[in-house]
Amino acid sequence: MTEAELRKMARLEDRYWWFVGRRYIVRALALRFWRPCSNPALILDLGCGTGGSFALLRRWGMVVGLDPSEVALQFARQRGIKALVQGDGHFLPFANERFDLVAVLDVLEHLDDDERALREIWRVLKPGGAMVFTVPAFMSLWSVHDIALAHRRRYLYSDLFRKVGQAGFAVRQLSYAICLLMPAVFVFRKGQNWLMRGKAPATALIELPDFLNRLLIALLRGEATILPFLRLPFGVSLVGVAEKPSSPAGK
Repeated sequence: MTEAELRKMARLEDRYWWFVGRRYIVRALALRFWRPCSNPALILDLGCGTGGSFALLRRWGMVVGLDPSEVALQFARQRGIKALVQGDGHFLPFANERFDLVAVLDVLEHLDDDERALREIWRVLKPGGAMVFTVPAFMSLWSVHDIALAHRRRYLYSDLFRKVGQAGFAVRQLSYAICLLMPAVFVFRKGQNWLMRGKAPATALIELPDFLNRLLIALLRGEATILPFLRLPFGVSLVGVAEKPSSPAGK
């Protein structure tokens, strides 16, 4: 991701519907399916980017952010965040069984070997700890937005469920999300692909009128109330919580 895209993300992350709505969903899932193993809990924000999720995660404990991009970490430091590590999700620089919770929010799709990263997350989690995660869904939505963000893939439910299980996790909840907006996103992404032909890829992070931004946030906030209890049949993203079993049989 370019420095310009990171700067745009840092500017929008606290108010843009996509990021705000995603935090509502993550909060609802974590509250429903995760209980800290220790007090205060130690949380890893893997792929923390510019630090927009820290305010949410700090409600539950101490947060450490890890990201491969020094530029992204510089933006995070501008928020006053200090517990930051530059590192690679394939080789986490932490001891075994260190964290109560690992948040992996739109990160796995960036990694060449997502299965290795899942095994690393399993390694650094305490028994009984959990991973909360989001990824983009459906390759049919692939667009210049994905290219600009350096995505490697988008996921199907079955593929992600299999990969998370093979890493040793017990999936507590996995569902598609951002369901009602999927048809509009599909049309927008296809139109963006057509309009951007021959041009440098750009993200779909487009500032919206305030009333529309608030409406979309309200829509995702409503979706967040049902996702802990239902599995939606389709959506722009996949969201879930998976637990590292307390017994050795979990791996």
